[in-house]
Amino acid sequence: MKVKKYLNFIYESENYLQSQFKISKKHAHHGLEGVCETIRWLNSSIFKEAVADLTCYITDEPINFPGELAIDDVGSFEPVIYINIMSVTECFQNKEYIIDLKKNRTTCFEYAAFVLLHEVGHYIHALIGGNGKSKKERLFDYFDRGEYHYERFIDNMIDGNTYKEKKRYRNIPHEKAADNFARQYVEYICDQ
Repeated sequence: MKVKKYLNFIYESENYLQSQFKISKKHAHHGLEGVCETIRWLNSSIFKEAVADLTCYITDEPINFPGELAIDDVGSFEPVIYINIMSVTECFQNKEYIIDLKKNRTTCFEYAAFVLLHEVGHYIHALIGGNGKSKKERLFDYFDRGEYHYERFIDNMIDGNTYKEKKRYRNIPHEKAADNFARQYVEYICDQ
């Protein structure tokens, strides 16, 4: 797995991060350590061959998603996992881990590791469960087969921020599978 970092904000002062983004500098850096340790673990794990062509793009731009697996549908096959450490930190501070990790207490390190592993889980499940000859074909097939569930969720969504809606989102089959993958392996990273 290749890594690209575009980090500016998390190196600002604690006061700046609190006043502008309402996040803790300590939590942001602890989350970044969790992402970096997860990448080290993945590159030496049983998944190292599968994730070799992945790029993990770590950013701290103030946008509202913690992680996303993206595949360019034109040109060469370059799957990218975007991890937004600011959003990971905000989700951690808002105790999203209660729904995601199904834990009442955790660290930002563990939560950030979970977020990255969740996206890797989508990738691994697509490679295993998707139809097609190439990785790209299998990924697109996997996500095409899950599209119905995401569209149904969006059709019934009010604002997407309530506990009930977040819980419903976690029950989308692809999300549930990726969560289970992440929960299964996050302990390996945190126990090192």
